[in-house]
Amino acid sequence: MSEAQFTLPRGMKDIDPEEMSRRIWLTDKIRQELWNYGFQMLEPSPVENLETLEAKSGPAVRDEIYWFKDKAERNLGLRFDLTVGMTRMVANRFDLPEPIKISCIGGVWRYDEPQFARYRYHTQWDAEIYGVADPSADAEIIALGSDILESVGLKDHLVKISNRKLVEGFLRGLGIQSQNDLDLLIRIVDKLGKIGSEQAEREFTRAGLSKDKVKRILGFADIGGDPDKVLGELESKLPKGEMIHQGFKELSGTVDMIESLGKKEKIRIDLGIVRGISYYDGTVFEAYDRDGEDVGAIFGGGRFDKLSKIYGKRDMPATGVAGGFERLMLSLERKDLFPDIQQHPQVFVVTVNETVWNEAVKTVQLLRSQGIRTDYDLKQRPLGKQFEYADSLKVRVSLVLGPREIKEGSVRLKNMKTGEEKSVKLSSVVDQTRKALQ
Repeated sequence: MSEAQFTLPRGMKDIDPEEMSRRIWLTDKIRQELWNYGFQMLEPSPVENLETLEAKSGPAVRDEIYWFKDKAERNLGLRFDLTVGMTRMVANRFDLPEPIKISCIGGVWRYDEPQFARYRYHTQWDAEIYGVADPSADAEIIALGSDILESVGLKDHLVKISNRKLVEGFLRGLGIQSQNDLDLLIRIVDKLGKIGSEQAEREFTRAGLSKDKVKRILGFADIGGDPDKVLGELESKLPKGEMIHQGFKELSGTVDMIESLGKKEKIRIDLGIVRGISYYDGTVFEAYDRDGEDVGAIFGGGRFDKLSKIYGKRDMPATGVAGGFERLMLSLERKDLFPDIQQHPQVFVVTVNETVWNEAVKTVQLLRSQGIRTDYDLKQRPLGKQFEYADSLKVRVSLVLGPREIKEGSVRLKNMKTGEEKSVKLSSVVDQTRKALQ
């Protein structure tokens, strides 16, 4: 019988201590910005009834998510984003005053093809505003995303914005009226940046479009640039229609509000941004690292005014943003923006023999109680082995306790980098250790 190979499922990954340290730092930075903006944090259930996940996306979503039958033959699924669960949570909460500003940092599962900086399980941060139809909410969400990137040092970023009503109105103007056809064509537009215009042209042709219509769609998706320049020209370029008029009004209103929030220099108009998920129905956006667009969008989102009504009786306009940790971390690593974060102990207490064990443990606990990361040898090995272990942990200071030190009420403090040693009183060990760690 061959030896079992316990490997990870495809598209999954383990997180080692070094990466985990960075994730904890990143989580703290994002959480602080969410709180600065007045977003309360919560977490929707990771397991939903399958009908909840299908409510907006339809049965086809089963091909893209993890779903299963439980022991009672109920159809369940793992959340593929945080927006659906958060919307379900507030859709029947008539007691919550509007606007409702909520956020979450958590993991999501998607059964899609693993790709660069994207796994089948990944971590997202997410923020949503419910109850505000005005573009002020869209601008607030975009400013939040930008400030999160600023807070982690990724200052050279760009937020590309558009409006789904513009592309849908344009497609309807070409004679495409079926919602299924519209969704299909919008998904092709959404992939343009990844697959290129030649592949997109082939997909549009397979969808039954004439060469002229394909050319016009590609030309529309190519419109973009500085908001002041593009918005000034766009209104005259766009075909007439109520949907397009409303989309332009929402987009220009969002730009005006973003300027008030001091973020206008970070945004560009890009009509090729449509977001592939079908619940988006207004202003949409994606953010990119200017020096690393190959990583993909590091956050994205938009307006989803109809989703609340699907999950409850409370009909609320809504807008939100979500970003993936993995892509953001890749951009930060490329630019060496992570600080030197250490999880390992700062101090190691070394015991000369077992007679001083109890006193050593008291010293360990004293240092820990003062916020100093401290460890000791649970295996009670000889002195040399303890120093080897301390060195492997990269501790900066060792405190050596033996019978003589106990008798004198002292401890030997050793700088592990320089090898220098000195005797300090146990009564002042906390202050002396802090000083040695500076």
